[in-house]
Amino acid sequence: MDRSSEVTLIDRLSPLVFLALFIAGTWPVLEGIGARWLKFDESYSHGYLVLAVSLFFSVRKWQETRPVAGFYPLWFIPLVLSAFLYLIGGILLIEAFQQVSLLPLLISGLLVLWGWKQAKDFFLPIGVLLFTIPIWDYLAWYLQLITVAVNQFILSWLDIEFIVEGIIVYFPGVGAFEIAHGCSGLRYLLVGLTLVVLYSELNLSRLRERVLLCVAGVILALVANWIRVFVIIYVGYESNMTSSLIHEHDFFGWWVFAGTLVPLFLFARWLERRERPTTLSRAQSDGASRSSVGVKLLFSLSVVFIALSWWTAPGRDDNSRGTLKAHENPFAGELSEWLPMFQDHLLGWQPTIDRPDRSFGKTFFLRGNSESGSGNGERVFLGLYSYDYQRPGREVVQYRNRLYVPEYFLPNVTFSVPVSPSEDLAGMRLKALGGEREIYVAYGYYVEGLWETNDLEAKLAQLPGIFNSRTDASLLVIGFVCDECNGAERLKAMVPGIKKAAQNYLDRLYN
Repeated sequence: MDRSSEVTLIDRLSPLVFLALFIAGTWPVLEGIGARWLKFDESYSHGYLVLAVSLFFSVRKWQETRPVAGFYPLWFIPLVLSAFLYLIGGILLIEAFQQVSLLPLLISGLLVLWGWKQAKDFFLPIGVLLFTIPIWDYLAWYLQLITVAVNQFILSWLDIEFIVEGIIVYFPGVGAFEIAHGCSGLRYLLVGLTLVVLYSELNLSRLRERVLLCVAGVILALVANWIRVFVIIYVGYESNMTSSLIHEHDFFGWWVFAGTLVPLFLFARWLERRERPTTLSRAQSDGASRSSVGVKLLFSLSVVFIALSWWTAPGRDDNSRGTLKAHENPFAGELSEWLPMFQDHLLGWQPTIDRPDRSFGKTFFLRGNSESGSGNGERVFLGLYSYDYQRPGREVVQYRNRLYVPEYFLPNVTFSVPVSPSEDLAGMRLKALGGEREIYVAYGYYVEGLWETNDLEAKLAQLPGIFNSRTDASLLVIGFVCDECNGAERLKAMVPGIKKAAQNYLDRLYN
């Protein structure tokens, strides 16, 4: 074997060896991301399709450029920093750190192997995977608030009486809509960004046109979600909450998103024609036309894939998965006047929590208020759900963890539940669809020794938790019903003692 063939063999094998080492070293995190991609009712269901596209473009780019393997030690600095961030995330059990470091690890490794001039051609084919990594959930809360504000503005122009409380739009005498995580528009945003980036890679060369197309993609993706949410809210209001669209909003949303792709395509083609010189040869024009047809086909396949994913979405209210351990009753001291009932729900309501490591959920009735517990006296549900440490699919804040099943219950009022002068829990009043009974609920997240009241803050609470030795995350839920009392005020009176008992118990357990 001569020297030239030996170099060629090294050039071919070195990226494969590096990729194999990367996969082996980060496999636990990659496996968790792959599991998220298989959840078709979440924001990352396009993951495997994007992975296939990324591999296709990366291989094609390698065949075009044929990079020569070498050694560029300057790029060891970002490689080591990325590896350090990944290692810290593993030690502190902060999965977001590990997920964020994946692409920098991969790209900086290629820079060490190929150098800047050769590796930069692979930045976009590999970088498109950024839109499939589950780190975008932190945007969901802000997107929910923006969606609420937009719909509040639109509804204010109509002759409709409504009240907005947080992310709840309440129509007195009709019902309420929660602009939940799935209504944030995150799925449309990520899919839209993926499509416009791929289109830019194939058909646009100038940075200005690429940025303009990305901005247009973001705007139209968000507009599609705003239209979807408004139509569902308005139809629900006009139909007195009886329209089938309320229960089929996912499928409807993808049709709206597909409609917004039409002006996006037209704008992309206009940018392409503006960028392309007027004196193209016929062969170049034919090649560009074939490329455009290929991209349109890719767009169509992506939309069809994600639209069809709704039909195969797994059930969201599956409680069949058991827990590993049961919490002992941490509220015995607070329930001296209450007797347990032989049920783990309150008027058919209970939180839906996916695979906690420890759980406690039980209903109690006030002694003397009902002899058997079957009457309509004061009853309270206490739920405490804990994860010893958070990892993929076992997190206190995730799409499958829900305080209620929206097919059966809807919140019509939200409020704060004061616990101390400087601390509150979140509260809501739930009403069963088709029923008159109301359930008053208070809840809070206790993450690594810190109490939080919304999803985003509970996610971010892992960061200050770095400075202590705890890794636990728990959800405390308190539900209350009564016949002839002020349910909200009665709940507020009970919560401080119950919260303190839960905190003392969790501190003993995890410290």
